[in-house]
Amino acid sequence: MVGGGRTYAGRVENRDGGMRVIAFEGPYYDRVRTDPKRTAIYVPEGLGRRFADFPASVGKLPRLARQHERNWFRAGWHASGDGRAVFATGDYPGATGLTMPWLALDGDGTGLYAAVQDREARPLRMLLRYDPNEERTDVGFEHHLFLEAGQDWQLAETVFAPYAGDWHVAAKKYRAWYDGVHKVGACSPEWTRGISGWLLVILKQQNEQVFWPYADIPKLCDVAEANGLDCIGLFGWTKGGHDHLYPDYDPDPQMGGVDALKAGIAEAHRRGLRVIVYANGQLQQVGATAFWREHGKDIALAHEDGTLVIQNYHKYSDIPKYDFALGCLFARPWQDRMRALAEQAEGFGADGILYDQLGIFAPFACWGEGHGHAAPAYAYAAERPGFVRRIADEIRRKNPEFAVLTEGLHDTILDSIAVFHGCENGTFPGGLPDVLSRASGKGEIFPELWRYTFPELVTSARVPTPMVTRTMANYAAVFGLRHDIELRYAPDRAWALDGKVPTKTDYGTVVSLPDLKWMQSHDPKAVAAYLKAVCGLQLKYGKYLLKGRFVDTEGFAIADGPFIAKRFVAADGTSAVAVWNVGKAPAPVVLSGLGAPVAVAEPEAGTVPAASPLAADTLRLYVFGATAR
Repeated sequence: MVGGGRTYAGRVENRDGGMRVIAFEGPYYDRVRTDPKRTAIYVPEGLGRRFADFPASVGKLPRLARQHERNWFRAGWHASGDGRAVFATGDYPGATGLTMPWLALDGDGTGLYAAVQDREARPLRMLLRYDPNEERTDVGFEHHLFLEAGQDWQLAETVFAPYAGDWHVAAKKYRAWYDGVHKVGACSPEWTRGISGWLLVILKQQNEQVFWPYADIPKLCDVAEANGLDCIGLFGWTKGGHDHLYPDYDPDPQMGGVDALKAGIAEAHRRGLRVIVYANGQLQQVGATAFWREHGKDIALAHEDGTLVIQNYHKYSDIPKYDFALGCLFARPWQDRMRALAEQAEGFGADGILYDQLGIFAPFACWGEGHGHAAPAYAYAAERPGFVRRIADEIRRKNPEFAVLTEGLHDTILDSIAVFHGCENGTFPGGLPDVLSRASGKGEIFPELWRYTFPELVTSARVPTPMVTRTMANYAAVFGLRHDIELRYAPDRAWALDGKVPTKTDYGTVVSLPDLKWMQSHDPKAVAAYLKAVCGLQLKYGKYLLKGRFVDTEGFAIADGPFIAKRFVAADGTSAVAVWNVGKAPAPVVLSGLGAPVAVAEPEAGTVPAASPLAADTLRLYVFGATAR
């Protein structure tokens, strides 16, 4: 496979007055020999997935649909009409599709890097066509567009480059291009790189029930500190509560008013904690606010038939199901409203604002008129990076230490978003069984893809439950992720403050419950203590685990065992290897390539002998001197 390679550019012209062009498929690279037993596809879906199973036939595969709702389309194998299997991804850019527009077809010391290197981040998906009989694969792209008669569309630089080595080579190729057109972390205050994680708390819920008045923010500081977390995210802090009356975000007199909110934030700062306030970056409740009546209905994303793109978030079965329309990011009133919310948050004394969902959704076709784009056009694509960057630039001119965050992940907003709230493949506990199988060479979840390509990434491992298990804490730490626990309902308060383990009945009419199996099988103080210990290790060795460069397995080797081991290199040239025993029994750790460690530590035990066996489901850090490479 090594040798050759091609780079394409070009233009598509629509010369047919009666036709609108909505897609361009191609270019495709030559059909390359593919050994299905030795080849894997590395795909940036979420933090990354690794597919090592090629279909032996297409008989039982679902047909590849050309028209579908791609916003929730997961990568996988399909049958084409010509007898080949097609590996299709979701759309880029978005956490529900592709988070980067490249992949690696990787096999036995050689591979193929395929990428669309488009600084405009226009929508596309990737396609691999595999012939099980000939064991050959060609790789290409499907671009989504609206090209009217008399218009042309420019194909971005499309690269197919065979390489010697493994997927790391492909990641370096993409990063080299990316650094030529973007600056990672351009709007990231230094403090964001050193956080251990956050306590997400909903102060007031969708049914307008108050759980935490502003005067209770000191109690939330206690909870955060008990878990080793150094940041608090205030959700549902407004009159309407969480997922209600958006985009109105006004301090609630019922919870204490503006002065009490400011006082709570100031107290958190006095105790060394950062505070982030919430706003949704795209939702507006239909018919519920003055903003809706003046602007919202006219700037909402619209389908071809004129109906609005609607989402529902129904938290309690005994309250109405509210409709939320999506604000089109092209529209000036929406831009002004979101910018004003950043200024408001900074005025409260907050350290940052989280615009929920802006890292989640793949591009939408918007047929609305008067938004500032042609009708139709794709929204949440090329305009999203500029939308977020303008907000970040403007608020940071006033306060350079202010951070902008979002939920989800994709690489188009790495210059403006300082911290990502995990909400994609690789950040949820549901993937832990897959992760644990990695020690045996199996498992699709592959967070190394993102962490190696963009080691500056600061993202949480999302846990929508008031606790983090030992296994989840170790998973986050070994990959350099930040931790996340969430207090969303009344029983969560009792868990956090009083150690009361809830039952299903305690949650009453709540529609989606936290993981009660987790909560009922763990002691609240014990899980908090372990998370605090893990955070303590990450903070003590933050030059590696939080601020270091994630280099995956480069520079060292580890003897066979039930381990996941990753190396982090600090700015001073020293490095550390985090080793996690994912097995069920103690096992000896034998590292080579970096010399003798200068320090060896575990979260609970502190300093430990380097040669001692590593207990099951335990994390250990080996620190090496600057001469080790």
